Formats: sequence, C-alpha cells, structure tokens
Amino acid sequence: MPQNRPGAPDDEALARRAAARRSYLFVPGDRPERFEKAASAGADAVIVDLEDAVAPQDKAKARAATLEWIAGRPPEGSAVFLRLNGLRTSAGIADLAAVLEAAPAMPGLAGLLLPKARAADVAVVADLLDQAAVACELGALVETIDGIEEAFALARTSARVSFLMFGGADLAAELGVEIAWDPLLASRARLVAAAAAADRASLDMPWIALADLDGEAAEMRKSFALGFTARAAIHPAQPPRINAMLTPQPAELDQARRVMAAFAASRGSACLLDGRLIERPTIERSRRVLARAGETA
Repeated sequence: MPQNRPGAPDDEALARRAAARRSYLFVPGDRPERFEKAASAGADAVIVDLEDAVAPQDKAKARAATLEWIAGRPPEGSAVFLRLNGLRTSAGIADLAAVLEAAPAMPGLAGLLLPKARAADVAVVADLLDQAAVACELGALVETIDGIEEAFALARTSARVSFLMFGGADLAAELGVEIAWDPLLASRARLVAAAAAADRASLDMPWIALADLDGEAAEMRKSFALGFTARAAIHPAQPPRINAMLTPQPAELDQARRVMAAFAASRGSACLLDGRLIERPTIERSRRVLARAGETA
C-alpha cells in the first residue's frame, strides 16, 4: 500500500471511508441551485462536475460558485468531491490552482476526481496537495485505453487515491464499441482487480437510460457481482436504489460479525465456525461486508 506523506489523509481511515460509500451522485458545476438538492438525495458522496457538464465559456463562473458552496459546507453529511477538468488543459490547471488556494477554507471538501487519469498526473497532484498540507482524497477516473492499461499503477500511485472510477462512455468511444456490458466487461474487470489489489474502492459508471429501471437493476447486479464496491449516479432518484442493493442484509452482517469474532478468538489462525473452516478469503469477504455497513472489523 502507498506510504503516507505529511499532509496526506490517514491511509487506513481513508480506505474505511471509501469502502463505506455506495453511491456517488454527479451534479453539474454550473447549476449551483441543484447542489443542496444533490447533497440531500441520500447519496454517500456528491461529485460536483466542472468538466463535461460545463460549457467552456462557463467554467470560470462554475468554478467560483462551486468553491463558494463547498466553503460553506461542514465536513459532516455526504462527502463532497470535485471533478476537475483535464490536468493537461488550461481549465484543469486553473481548477487545481483555485482548489489549492481555497482549500484551507473548505473543510467540507472530501476529495478531487481526476479525469482521464494517468499515474504521472495523479502523482503530481498528490505532491502538490502534500506540499499545501491539504488532507483530501483523490479519485482516478479511468476512461482511456492507456488508463486501463496502467490501472494497477494508478491505484498505487499515492496513499491519497481512495477509489478508481470506470469511465465507460469515453472508453467505449476510444475502443469504437457500444456503451454496453459485454464490450466493456474486460476493461471493467481489470479496473476492479487493480482497485482490489491495492485495497481501494471501485466505482462503476452511471446508468444513463433513466426510464429503464429493470435494465438499471440488472446491470447493478452484474456490476456488484463483478466486484465493484460503489456506483455513480446522474439523477437524485438513483442513489437510494444503489444503496439498497449494496447495503448488507441483517443475516449477512450477522454472519460477517461471527466470522470476525471467531477469527479474533483464534488469534489470527484458521478456525472453525459452525463446523466449517474459516480461512483468509472468507475473512476478507467478511471485512468487506462490514466495511459496506460502516463497521470496522
């Protein structure tokens, strides 16, 4: 796991917070009248989007409105992330400079989402945050072929990286395929594996056919079965559905607690529970179940 540096958030605490988040709701950065509605929609996190959702001529105004809103929010409640413009664009550099300047007055800023993430860019941002002693997380939006190729490196670039997000729309365009489950399955699986290998959360892309609730439910089941730990949303009605599907049921929680109690009693050795051998894979799964419920093992 990456080493912490001065100013960086505590690695274990960061991992616990990210593991407990199930839903991330996007809201356009040029629609400040929607910010509070998004924050009260039941999502575990809100991502204010300064990139794709904002026209070029409106980016400076959206940036100012967004930072003003975040500055007025307490750290409690839904975690607030800011999706910057691309770091290799003038708008992205302006976003980052504004965040670094305003960060001391923004305790409610949980983190930054970096689009078209590459390991080298993430490392630079992490270093700048360290130098400024800004204790916020980084999410890496993986939406290019190059990003998928270096997903394992991305997840380990910095202790600040709390999750990888699958950006299927831009990736599908690069690959020349439809935005559908089968054409993107291999890329999704690689991202999930990269995040899991670094003990990081993995965030799947949002469902965009808003009227197709059956399709949404079916894809969520496949996504979570594949190993994604959370899902993005683009409409306030989506987070409650995501949360419901990802929240452990009482029986599942109880079993996870029993597994961890038996493991603790055995002082870290393999043990028996209800006549069955409890080994490392079962223990890790139980830890993840408890993390989704906001509990620590």
